[in-house]
Amino acid sequence: MKLDMDYIIPESIDDISRKVRGRKAYYLAGGTDIMALKKDGLLEDRIWVDISALEELKKIKRDDDYIRIGALTTMAEIASSDIINEHAVALKDAAKDMGSPLIRNRATVGGNLANSSPAGDTIPALCVLDAIVKTKTAGRIREIPVSEFIVAPGDNVLNEGEIIFSVEIPIYPGSSSGFLKLGSRQALAISKVSVAAWWTMKDDLIGNISIFMGAVGPKTINAQRTEKLLKGEPLLPEIIQEAKETIKTEASPIDDFRSTAEYCSRMVGVLLERILLKETVKETIKGKDIR
Repeated sequence: MKLDMDYIIPESIDDISRKVRGRKAYYLAGGTDIMALKKDGLLEDRIWVDISALEELKKIKRDDDYIRIGALTTMAEIASSDIINEHAVALKDAAKDMGSPLIRNRATVGGNLANSSPAGDTIPALCVLDAIVKTKTAGRIREIPVSEFIVAPGDNVLNEGEIIFSVEIPIYPGSSSGFLKLGSRQALAISKVSVAAWWTMKDDLIGNISIFMGAVGPKTINAQRTEKLLKGEPLLPEIIQEAKETIKTEASPIDDFRSTAEYCSRMVGVLLERILLKETVKETIKGKDIR
């Protein structure tokens, strides 16, 4: 497939607005979805802006009570980060199983957000972690909750010329989180369904809790009724079973070539159960109370 394009390499984020000059742009970083987007005609009449060399958009850093992840940070870097593993397990879980090793070494967190796919693995994980997207255009910076960033499949709140600068995740000591997905095969599969959860424990009871589902609706879905059911309850098998049944009613999948709506609704409950039971087993092995 021939890729006809106007192609520029900016020297900095501030250099982008000068070179783009109001034209529609496609920002190229990992480039793992280029061929699919081109085939679907989604890159027509756009100038291609290669931001892959911009150092200001890279690296993972802890600043006091939050983690800053540059937009060009790859899935491989996220999956291997000690900071992420300690404070944002759901994001590590989402990154470590995304595609092949080749994809994980190219795909970026900013690209996963900007593509805004309902099946984007990092999106439900970032939602439960209360993450913020920081964007920049012509010197203006915006902060947008990831849960409010995507408005429809492939569409988000970015304005023309606005670029994702970083993702910031608050650190909540003592919290737990996890992410699981189901695909058509064990590796290299787009998610049929995914679930991310984050919670805290106090006196053996669930305190704050956040649950988001991916790939079972036009965008990530917040399972609010399931959160309400679990909050204030002990993390016991019978409570988890009730949550498993409740979350199924909050998904809104469709029948498509990957699976049936009925199957996907059932599996969101299974994935949530596995995430929560994994935590109870882990705490039992440690010989600690669940906190």
